[in-house]
Amino acid sequence: MLRVAQAVEAENADNPHIHGMLAFGYEQMHDLRQAEISARRALSLKTKEPWAQHALAHVMLGTGRVAEGVEFLGEAQKTWVDLNSFMYTHNWWHKALFHISQGDNTAVFDAYDNHVWGIEPDYSQDQVGAVSLLARMEIAGMDVGNRWEDVARYMKVRVTDTTLPFLTLQYLYGLARADYAEADHLMQAVEDKAARSTDFDRLVWQEVALPAARGVLAHARGNAAEAVRWLSVANPRLSEIGGSHAQRDLFGQLLLDAHLKAGNWQVAAQMLEMRRTWDPDGVPVNRALAEARSHLLGSVA
Repeated sequence: MLRVAQAVEAENADNPHIHGMLAFGYEQMHDLRQAEISARRALSLKTKEPWAQHALAHVMLGTGRVAEGVEFLGEAQKTWVDLNSFMYTHNWWHKALFHISQGDNTAVFDAYDNHVWGIEPDYSQDQVGAVSLLARMEIAGMDVGNRWEDVARYMKVRVTDTTLPFLTLQYLYGLARADYAEADHLMQAVEDKAARSTDFDRLVWQEVALPAARGVLAHARGNAAEAVRWLSVANPRLSEIGGSHAQRDLFGQLLLDAHLKAGNWQVAAQMLEMRRTWDPDGVPVNRALAEARSHLLGSVA
């Protein structure tokens, strides 16, 4: 994305869409300063530039600017009209992440129920957005009621969908959380895909997607030890499966949650301290860290 946008940047200096593309490309390359410059350039040219708003939300999320992110997206959402379902639901998804950090559960449920899920429920991107937000909500301690069932019934058709591992892993998690038998069939499809993949995608399916699938399925079914085992193998290479930094963070959160549930307090505390470097005031993060520290102090005593 960055190379393509840079190739035409000089001829499109006043094109807000190009600057929005540049912003997201820079963010994914971890050049957050330049990402913000490009995003703000795009927004100076066109206030309603949702991809630039999205890129700036990434920057704010990655730098712990949670209150600023809520304020920025709260103003930006006034322009989220006549968008495709992905751009609409995904920007609301980003806003919900800031609300999770703040511990504002009411705002999270409002975002999910009214803006993230139900816009185009047959669409893959809306489905994985719902799955990843529900998972984060549960990790943060929220009771999501029967919402898994509502999403999973639309994903039953994904039972053999191994088009893209990033999507497949989230279909698998959602089907398993709803306790659908289709989760086992999709897990078998992942096993088969890993066994028969061509040279082009063999390594990512065998060495990343397969252990990740085993890990997310274990987590969804409450087997923390197995989730730790398999997600620890997959997570260092998750950039190979697709998705953005913020989206793939789901799997890091699942691994962290599995360590907490397995009672691996030392490892969990280290992971939480690392997470605090970009979410220093996060309510769920600090609550979990206090729990881990309490157990560690108790074990010393």
